[in-house]
Amino acid sequence: NFEANQNYQDVTDPAVVVSFPLVEDPNVHLLAWTTTPWTLPSHTGLAVHPDFEYIKIHDEKTGKVFVILEQLLSTLYKDPKKAKYSVVGKVKGKDMLGWQYKPL
Repeated sequence: NFEANQNYQDVTDPAVVVSFPLVEDPNVHLLAWTTTPWTLPSHTGLAVHPDFEYIKIHDEKTGKVFVILEQLLSTLYKDPKKAKYSVVGKVKGKDMLGWQYKPL
């Protein structure tokens, strides 16, 4: 097989975090992590795990509220321990069912 003879390489795919404001509260943003941002304009939904607990954080720099898994804060902040934010709430994924956001 041709591909089996090729050298294996680890590669780093660039990724971006994109925020989507909620229709009912444009100051609250859902965050999506992706390595294919060019596909985002065609997306009509975001997925969350129904049993995971997400945190709502108030970002002091932007004044916005972001919804994110606490374990993924490093995707938003280079050093979460030094970042200026405060946790303002928590929400289970299943409780986000039906939330509407403004698409790109």
